[in-house]
Amino acid sequence: MQKTTTTLPLGPLISQWDASVPERTKYLRLADAFNACIQTGDYAPGDQLPKETDICAALPVGLSTVQKALAQLVEKGLIVRRRKLGSFITDLRDQVPEVHVYRFRDPATGEVMMPYTRVLGVQRVATSQYGALLTGFDCDEVMRIDRLVWVTGYPPAFSAFFMRPEVAVELQDNADVQHGASYHRLLWERFGIRTASVHHSAATELLSRQACEHLDLAAPHVGMLWDAFEYDSEGRLQLVQRFELPRGHRPMELIENKS
Repeated sequence: MQKTTTTLPLGPLISQWDASVPERTKYLRLADAFNACIQTGDYAPGDQLPKETDICAALPVGLSTVQKALAQLVEKGLIVRRRKLGSFITDLRDQVPEVHVYRFRDPATGEVMMPYTRVLGVQRVATSQYGALLTGFDCDEVMRIDRLVWVTGYPPAFSAFFMRPEVAVELQDNADVQHGASYHRLLWERFGIRTASVHHSAATELLSRQACEHLDLAAPHVGMLWDAFEYDSEGRLQLVQRFELPRGHRPMELIENKS
């Protein structure tokens, strides 16, 4: 069950706008006002920002200025934007506690950067719909979990996560498997399932309709498809992850094996 969100009031934003430096470019001034609202606690993590049109109506700014300011906040990791749903203050609980088959590294320090994830949808799908991607599952249906995955300062990637329905059905109703979940940890702690090996494949392909929609890309868009097939110690396929990365996305470091 996902956390209930609250649409934030415009009052604090208007106050911070009035207190900001008027000589600043409007979009930077608006970004500063949002940042101040977050730092003071007026805007809480996980809550939804006012609609862009409402911000335009409350302040002397146009829609392009609002969108530019929000893009600035996304780059700083302060908000996440969800197509058709709106913009939300980043919640640290959306950050994955550990990752198992990929890494993002800070280009300056080399340190591993933990990603944030946000669940977009969960559905039961037929393995036959996905051809070779899911033929390794010895079942007719699996659960598909779509997510956005990103690190602070960079745009998100789209991820489709496939797992066996007998496992996923129990997990999907638990808040722990929503934003920021580590499915590998949950599988181990609750079912004793541990990933013993991972096989990767990567190719330059057209991104899916779902990826283009959630990443705000004009279709068709050529990017990278990266698939990870995760097996237990008995060689049984347990998880399949498909990452869809748009052109220009920051590099990911792939781990060939996981014991």
